[in-house]
Amino acid sequence: MAVWLLTGATGFVGRHVLDALQGGVDGSSGSVTKISVLGRRCPQRWSHDHFIMADLTDAVDIRQAIVRAAPDFVIHTAGRTPPAPDEELYRANFWGTIHLLSALSSLKKPVRVVLSGSAAELGPVETKNLPVDETYLGCPTEAYGRSKSLANSAGLAERTPLEVVVARVFNPIGPGTPPTQALGRFADRLTDPGSDPLELELGDLDARRDFIDVRDVARAMVALALRGQPRHVYNVGTGQSHRVGDGLDHLVHLSGRAVRVSVDRALQSRRGPADSCANIDRIVTQTGWRPAISWEQSLGDLWREVEARKRPHRVDQGAAA
Repeated sequence: MAVWLLTGATGFVGRHVLDALQGGVDGSSGSVTKISVLGRRCPQRWSHDHFIMADLTDAVDIRQAIVRAAPDFVIHTAGRTPPAPDEELYRANFWGTIHLLSALSSLKKPVRVVLSGSAAELGPVETKNLPVDETYLGCPTEAYGRSKSLANSAGLAERTPLEVVVARVFNPIGPGTPPTQALGRFADRLTDPGSDPLELELGDLDARRDFIDVRDVARAMVALALRGQPRHVYNVGTGQSHRVGDGLDHLVHLSGRAVRVSVDRALQSRRGPADSCANIDRIVTQTGWRPAISWEQSLGDLWREVEARKRPHRVDQGAAA
């Protein structure tokens, strides 16, 4: 009986990985016989019988938890993202991964581990190198990208019995996109109460990103756990980039609101790469996975999730008025 362990199951990506595992690893219900979740908070609607409380930044704590779980497959999505302070990014992303790998090594048995990487590990990529493949030598410029790069380099350096694969995820969107990400923030603002036109102060809308639906990301991680080659990095994207401003326009259309956009110079100064786009030939060829959910569907599902989540609050405000 294969035992699967998931970290970060309450996070944006992790909750969708949990859904994918519960649906069966090959799309056939029942093909995953045991799933355990490890973390500091048990996901809603998840059995406490299969939840292991542990802090990944505590080496002793995580070693005891791994001995208890004794997994055959691990999908590691736990970590911190901006705007967390730099020291928190390194502590959670680098040291948390190091403690996990060390604990898994102590089992002295084969364990397939999928680490969640990020396009931020690449830093700026010149247009001539797009779509970028896994052989590109990145140079991350921010603490988040550096913390992920260090963690994944350590993972790839592991040898048997650990079998480590890195899923380099580009820009996940879809239901649950947090407001710390541009499109999640746009959707959140578009549900704000008040009369139109809604005033929006935004940063760089001309940047282009390889936006991939988070549910496709979840399927990719499961596919890599089953069919990825150890000590390899796999880009997880769509192979196409979209303009951030076009995403805003689509969300505005879905909201039915009138907006007035102005430039927030503080946001505009935080410029990432002008364009980011993944070459996904390796994961498609070696695992058979490919993205299935369109950009438009991702935005639509993002909008409906945000609207449904904030609607009770808006109704309550109206009743109070």
